[in-house]
Amino acid sequence: MGLMNFFACTCFSLLAPFFPAEAARKGVSTTVTGFIFGVFEFVIFISSPIFGNYITRIGSKFMFSCGTFVTGTCAILFGVLDRCPDGIVYIVMCFCCRIVEALGCSAYVTALFAITASVFPDNVSTVFGALETFSGIGMMVGPAIGGALYTAGGFGLPFFVMGSVVILYGMFCLYLMPPVKDHHSKLSKPFYFLLKSPLALVTGFSILVGAFSLGFMDPTLAQHLAKLDLNTWQIGLMFLIAPGIYAFTAPLWGWITDSKGYVKTMIFIGNLLSVLAFLMLGPTTLIPFFPFNIWFMIISLIILGLMVGCALIPTFKGVLQGALQIGMPENMDTHGIVSGYFNSLFSLGACLGPTVGGAFVDKFGFNWGSTGVACLFLLA
Repeated sequence: MGLMNFFACTCFSLLAPFFPAEAARKGVSTTVTGFIFGVFEFVIFISSPIFGNYITRIGSKFMFSCGTFVTGTCAILFGVLDRCPDGIVYIVMCFCCRIVEALGCSAYVTALFAITASVFPDNVSTVFGALETFSGIGMMVGPAIGGALYTAGGFGLPFFVMGSVVILYGMFCLYLMPPVKDHHSKLSKPFYFLLKSPLALVTGFSILVGAFSLGFMDPTLAQHLAKLDLNTWQIGLMFLIAPGIYAFTAPLWGWITDSKGYVKTMIFIGNLLSVLAFLMLGPTTLIPFFPFNIWFMIISLIILGLMVGCALIPTFKGVLQGALQIGMPENMDTHGIVSGYFNSLFSLGACLGPTVGGAFVDKFGFNWGSTGVACLFLLA
């Protein structure tokens, strides 16, 4: 399962280094290219609750296998888009591929998290943390793999290779999965019933803010660090700090959550110290004695990677606890709804982070932008 997450996340992120330039050669503006990237997360936000609500009717394994097949197939099809005519035809085909690929991703991730909660009920957060490790590594190395394959074989090769790997490994995973009970119970509740849980709502806001914070840095951090006279290679290394620490400490936070049961406490501490991290990252003008140098930035990114993980990893179990507290049965129906809820809010945050955050930084500067993200963590 972990390797499936790695291959899929590599597939999702591999187009970042070369697609904007290829799109520009096809007459696509930077704004439209941004929408081609952003529509992926938006579709997952919309579709995940739907997949979660119908997981037992569709079948969790069937949803997983169809999701991986659609994801890999759309990736392969994306690799032939360089042969499309320039202009509107190219743009429409890019949107079609990304939208259908996002539907596949939404289906497979929702099924994956639901199966995890069903098979490992006593170690949900530990396994979830391990899956996040593979996801994080995939997102980090994806652009490098994409760039290398693009250099070696042109536009199509990255998509042909990784799309095929996703399809083949997804089929292999079906044979490794343990039996899963997909029986639909009449006692199960619909998706909107989860919104009656105060714990699920509060935890959901933490999911949204955590994903927003990670996405916020994508379009804004590089220009901020360039003020320190860092070269492109050094800035790239700085980008690896927070996601890298998040990925490799995720299983630890998951183990603490399962073994000690500190769900609310960990979310609170993680959010509170993430406030400090973003105030340091600015550095905020509200605290004038914070310096702006490379070591202070490194420390802030280390704290950020640690604390966002501390806040995010327990959230899946927190939402599940909230569902059980309001009388939802602990079965695959509920696991699917919780999985769809988590996936939807995380994707919404990942979509809003680069767009809203980038616009805010353009208007008010990175210092106030990071202060604004700190305020969101304070509210969470």
